[in-house]
Amino acid sequence: MWYFGWPAFLTQMFDWTNGCIAVTNAEMDEIRDMVPDNTAIVTTP
Repeated sequence: MWYFGWPAFLTQMFDWTNGCIAVTNAEMDEIRDMVPDNTAIVTTP
């Protein structure tokens, strides 16, 4: 599987996000299914 042009296993071998939030498409689907519509999601540093 590829993730943003990288083989998926490489994305878990080192911190490629430089501190940013990163989730796979499957993880995003799971989050979407758990959170009610119109829920505000706030991220803070």
